[in-house]
Amino acid sequence: MFKTLVLGLITLLMSSSLSFAAQPWMSASWTKEFCSYWNEHLQTTMAEWSNYNVNKEKGYKTIAFYRQDCNPRVISEVEIKHENGKAVCIYGGAQKDHHPEFVMYATTKNWKSLAAGEFGFLNMGMFSKMTFNGSKGEAMQFIAPFKAFLVDLGKVSYTEACP
Repeated sequence: MFKTLVLGLITLLMSSSLSFAAQPWMSASWTKEFCSYWNEHLQTTMAEWSNYNVNKEKGYKTIAFYRQDCNPRVISEVEIKHENGKAVCIYGGAQKDHHPEFVMYATTKNWKSLAAGEFGFLNMGMFSKMTFNGSKGEAMQFIAPFKAFLVDLGKVSYTEACP
């Protein structure tokens, strides 16, 4: 009986400590966790995109993003490499690629709306809720994977504190 109670208490403490481990949304540490999430959930979804028009010198694609209403501005990124027919996140953290293929930024409110799947008429609402630098043609060609990416940004636990 006592052993069961102690094990239950330990399990409860461990699960509650994990929930307190959430990082500020789009911070470098949160983006590292998102990279792990990507490798579990987005490798197949983003595979075709990851192999499209890759800068052969770099060998990977970079998506940089940040929350526009946070100061100072903290830009995070994921670097995605096409390997064995999959889109593998090889880096997630603070921006280090100064020539990313895509840069996305929005207010926290709009990021939350995008992560909730609120894209508007014919998906163009996506571009009205955020500023998007990069090939819009490429993004539109791969609209379904990009939508999955945006929705999945909300699936890794986070705090709303600015990074």
